[in-house]
Amino acid sequence: MSAIVNIIVPVFGIVLVGWVIGRSKLLSPEGLRGFTAITFYALFPALLFRSMARVRIETLEPAILAAFFGGVMLLYGAMLLLGRLQGLSLGDRAMFALSGTFSNGVGIGIPFITYAFGEKGLVPLLMIISVHSVILLTFTCFLMEMDGGRGGQSRGRLAARLGGAALSMLKHPVVPVIFAGLAWGEITTHTALATPAVIDRILEALAAAAPPCGLIMVGASLAHVGLKGHWQPAALASAFKLAALPVLVWLIGRYVFPLDPLWLMVATLNAALPAGANVYLIAQMYNIGVGRATNAVVISTAASVFTLSVALLLLGVQAG
Repeated sequence: MSAIVNIIVPVFGIVLVGWVIGRSKLLSPEGLRGFTAITFYALFPALLFRSMARVRIETLEPAILAAFFGGVMLLYGAMLLLGRLQGLSLGDRAMFALSGTFSNGVGIGIPFITYAFGEKGLVPLLMIISVHSVILLTFTCFLMEMDGGRGGQSRGRLAARLGGAALSMLKHPVVPVIFAGLAWGEITTHTALATPAVIDRILEALAAAAPPCGLIMVGASLAHVGLKGHWQPAALASAFKLAALPVLVWLIGRYVFPLDPLWLMVATLNAALPAGANVYLIAQMYNIGVGRATNAVVISTAASVFTLSVALLLLGVQAG
């Protein structure tokens, strides 16, 4: 029970604070955009750079990518098939599958893993995050582009749109900072260079603000959205996301690509996170399944208070 008190309560308590701030109009939509920009472009990069700069490349376990994305793509394929059996269009099937497989690894995942394991838990999480959006969002965009009226466009235009989507994801402030921190860590290990103490103190201060600000951002964002139309399909996608995906990832990481216990727990918990905001952003971009995608983010975030508590208990996690 200590994990629930020391991890779940602080994480979702701060999300609730953010939600209250959003509902009370203390943070307008314009203010939220500014707050989000500060969090993504200043606070999270400081935390990630500082964490990855302490990592040695030889200590990384690439098998975590096979374990995590093996489970993700298995479930993604199964949900595409289920959507086809339900008579959904290709675009709707892709959004249904994305809703059940795309984790909120930054906004909730980074604070959650930090509170659960401390800085050592960030390394496996950041390995997943570094390619998470590039793999899932690019593949989903490909299916969207192939759907309906978009299927007749030229291969050149299709390639250009997909290439642009992948490039925009690589330009996300989180991804390059992960690799920059890792590179700087190797430089400081093999040379006489080091991060100046005053710079490190600035990064440390910014990094300390990242987890709570990220959670406030999530809560305030949820305050500006609500359930739209039929919620049942989104509830089904949320069940796949919060229950089926972590089980798949755990099984693969335990028996197929055996992982270090800490790395296995981080991969499993990342799989158990609620759906990320990019799910409804992609839906809005293509105007396909917007209501269902929004509902999936809201429902999975609310339900994850309970499912993540169960996951922590089953994995035997104690607060770091």
